[in-house]
Amino acid sequence: MTDDDLEQRLRSHYRAIDPGFAPPMVGRRVAAALEQRASRPMPRSRLNRAYAGLMAAVVVGAIGLTVGLTLGLQPGGFLGQPGSPSTAPLAPTMPQSPSPGVPSSLGPTTSPTQLPAGPDIEAGAMVDALHGWAVTNGRLWVTADGGATWRDATPPSGFAVASAGYLLGVAFADAQHGWAAFNEAFTSPSDASYGRVDVWRTADGGQTWTKTQLPKARFAVFGELMPRVQFDVLDATHVFAFQSGNGAKGKNDSDLFWTADGGGTWSADRPTGSGSVGIEGSIAFATAMDGVVVNTWHGAGISVTQDGGRTWTDAAWPASAAVSAGGQGSFGQPVFFGGRTGLMTFLPDGLVDTPVYRTTDAGSSWAPSATIPAGVTAVSFLDLQRWIAISGTEVFRTTDGGQTWAHSPAAGLPGIPGSFLMTDAQRGSALASMGDCGVIKSRCNTRTGLYATVDGGSTWTQLWPK
Repeated sequence: MTDDDLEQRLRSHYRAIDPGFAPPMVGRRVAAALEQRASRPMPRSRLNRAYAGLMAAVVVGAIGLTVGLTLGLQPGGFLGQPGSPSTAPLAPTMPQSPSPGVPSSLGPTTSPTQLPAGPDIEAGAMVDALHGWAVTNGRLWVTADGGATWRDATPPSGFAVASAGYLLGVAFADAQHGWAAFNEAFTSPSDASYGRVDVWRTADGGQTWTKTQLPKARFAVFGELMPRVQFDVLDATHVFAFQSGNGAKGKNDSDLFWTADGGGTWSADRPTGSGSVGIEGSIAFATAMDGVVVNTWHGAGISVTQDGGRTWTDAAWPASAAVSAGGQGSFGQPVFFGGRTGLMTFLPDGLVDTPVYRTTDAGSSWAPSATIPAGVTAVSFLDLQRWIAISGTEVFRTTDGGQTWAHSPAAGLPGIPGSFLMTDAQRGSALASMGDCGVIKSRCNTRTGLYATVDGGSTWTQLWPK
């Protein structure tokens, strides 16, 4: 990890939470240490590594985030985490406190286990059998041969150093059409670039890029605290760009932009509320008019629009657990088919199985549909009937909408499957988070790898973007 990486991660973790939650002396020391570096351009807060669609905006289905990141797999992510893709969804799960009898002194300790070799992937996915993308080591890479070789397709602004634009999100509609959002570099709040979001677009698989700019946002205006951009892609020309509010500071609202020409121009901001309604979370649109935001701080946790995001109402939800009324569960990323019908998971706290809910009115109301087997961490919806789910050691398949399941061993995933996207019944990709710690938890190895399958999830091979 470079010095720049460490600084940006510290700044992100400190500024992403309400400072009132941390001991005052800790907050002051962290802030002072970060701000001593005044000779350098001011870094922006680190992107939630779920990059919305964390880029694969070919919406064929998945649960949990998203991520969606925007950079992100749209859809995709962990079960039970807020859909966007936003959360550090790529952060590996670490062991809990040492078992009784393990000394807590600073005496001899066990070193972390060496993780499998490979690049640390911030975001990535295959969008079809041959084409995919990945973000690693400050660069955007694309492949056109199933991951055998990779080409650097980073937009001209770059995002590898603090003086470059800071990457907020990436999405691809197909092998050719993609978008990358950047928080423009600045040195002080008086700079013209402060709080500005540039969107680079490509129509040739990242060989060339053209820059546009999002109109002024109502809420996402602070360069140091810029939220990630969640891209929700309907097709190569129709795309939403969403910047969610900051739930750590209470109920907030979000900024929403729309393009109907592939990102050449963007609509004026369509804020989700007046500022404190609490419509923030992850977006998913069925059409240019009909969409939802899930894991909101409003109503039962789902808000729905029928006019392209200009107005929002509460969706009808049958579950008794309301996310906004106590955090008793979380929604996965909704996936729509045919404009009106969609699927979504809901993970109530304390339950082993994960129910799937279905809508036939573009998200205005939801009803129970099926249940996913215990142990599953990610699922991809190919259509309303064919779903594939993974747990790391097993793959589960259904062809009747979850009424019956077949399962078999899965091999090759060394960590926890996260963002998961099947492009057809045989081919797909997943991000696997790996981590191992010694007795002292600060001595940890962590990494996220990008893996692909060509046999429906039974075996997985690591991809090496470089």
